[in-house]
Parts: sequence; structure tokens; C-alpha cells
Amino acid sequence: MNNKLYLVVLTATLSSCSGLTVADAYVEADNLTYKAVAPHYRQYLEADETLSEGARASRLRLIETWKMRIDANRTEK
Repeated sequence: MNNKLYLVVLTATLSSCSGLTVADAYVEADNLTYKAVAPHYRQYLEADETLSEGARASRLRLIETWKMRIDANRTEK
């Protein structure tokens, strides 16, 4: 009886999730991280005079490709 109740509660809980998958949640979390980190990291890169142009360009591309991966994996486009 206890197992049946557990399964019913688990099924009800999972079915109530409004279409949000683990992948969607991960992409949204990654996007929020991007919004919090990328602007400050970009400012740092642009201001750091000790970075060579190649190193700076490589790190700026990292920010750009990070955003591209987020956008490419969104289910709502």
C-alpha cells in the first residue's frame, strides 16, 4: 500500500510540472549565470592591459560562443 501511494504522489508531482524539462532548466540556469558573469568578465577583458590581443580575442570568443550555445539550446526561439 505504501508503495502505491508513493507512486501516485510521484506521478502527480511529475505530471504537474508544466513542460519544463531538465534540459530546459539547465539552459535557463546557464543563461542566468551568463547574464551575471559575462558582462563583468567582458569589462575585465577589455580593461586588462596585460592581456595580449590574441588572449583577449580568445576569451571574448569564449563569451560569444557561450551565448550562442545558450541560444541554440532554447526550446522557445
